[in-house]
Amino acid sequence: MQHQIKRIRERLIQGAYSNEAAVTHGVVIPILSALGWDTTDPDQVMPEHTSGRGRVDFALLGGGKRPAVFIEVKGVGRSIEGDRQLFEYAFHEGVPLCVLTDGKEWSFYLPSGQGSYDDRRVYRLQLDDRDLDECERVLLRYLSFERVKSGNAFEDAQRDYRNLANRREAKEGLPKAWSELISEGEELLLELIADKAETITGFRPSLNDVGTFLSQMVPSSQSPVTTTRKRQNDQTNHSPSPVSPPEITRLGKVSLSDQNTRGGGPSSRAVTYTIFGSTRSAANANEAFVDILSTLADRDPARLPQLAEAVKGRSRNHIARSAAEIYPARPDLARAAEIAPGWLVGLNIANREKLSITRTACDIFGLAFGSDVVLKLPNAD
Repeated sequence: MQHQIKRIRERLIQGAYSNEAAVTHGVVIPILSALGWDTTDPDQVMPEHTSGRGRVDFALLGGGKRPAVFIEVKGVGRSIEGDRQLFEYAFHEGVPLCVLTDGKEWSFYLPSGQGSYDDRRVYRLQLDDRDLDECERVLLRYLSFERVKSGNAFEDAQRDYRNLANRREAKEGLPKAWSELISEGEELLLELIADKAETITGFRPSLNDVGTFLSQMVPSSQSPVTTTRKRQNDQTNHSPSPVSPPEITRLGKVSLSDQNTRGGGPSSRAVTYTIFGSTRSAANANEAFVDILSTLADRDPARLPQLAEAVKGRSRNHIARSAAEIYPARPDLARAAEIAPGWLVGLNIANREKLSITRTACDIFGLAFGSDVVLKLPNAD
């Protein structure tokens, strides 16, 4: 198969296929033969197939009486001319898969899909611009005799079409997602932008300045203040929309370890910290953060309400009784871990915020940050 494709590519470069007939006999028929089709058997390959709307160059029957694939052939560089004609034929006869080729470019379509011709194209293969492995894989996937006969080729085309349609829909949703994030003043987004600005300039902007900057990136009707008021009115006048359940993480206690005796070095995300003179290691910042707060809570759980009030954010409660309280506006975004029975801490925050909460916790629990508790986190200074 690859040998056949290589020879065709060389001839395409040489400009050997001067018209549609040359493409038909020099490219399409040899490739169909390599894919297992008996091009001399009219029960498999029917050239010049006539439908009620016109003629198509090839109909592949795959062992049945009804065409399973239509192939329309054009001269090199003229494949764009055949879309409408091919689709009319396919719709009229209910053919599930169509191919339009000029020998160099092979476009595989799912006629039953929605949208424009381009939207219904599941794959475009440039025979002269892809490696031989990919050319062989794609041609076998959609056009091999056995796969067309079994229906697997059509099933894969449907699957590929759905994947492409989902990706297009997701891409179209990006502007709205971005608009909602900046109009809601998402705190983690503000922190990340402030961190990056500090990295660039050496000075950290206030979160209010970041929020003002972001509000200028959306229409005034979608400013943070307007959006907040609208959301409050919606919550007053309507029952809340169903949301995904918040994610609650229960991190196990981090084991004590002497960093001088640990085998091998820590990973790039590992965090080493100290509590009351004992050095501990965690796989990441979240585990270290949760372990420190859990250890402090074990000593005096009665101080947790005071800590929760002290670290309350602008749009969320960093420490609360339930995951939904962590982020009241968007409980589906709340990622939380248990630090004491009935108490959770939110994890969807920047390392700088984790460090700030840890400092505040030390103050409330009567400890000295830097001696009783020593913690350094990446990108938190």
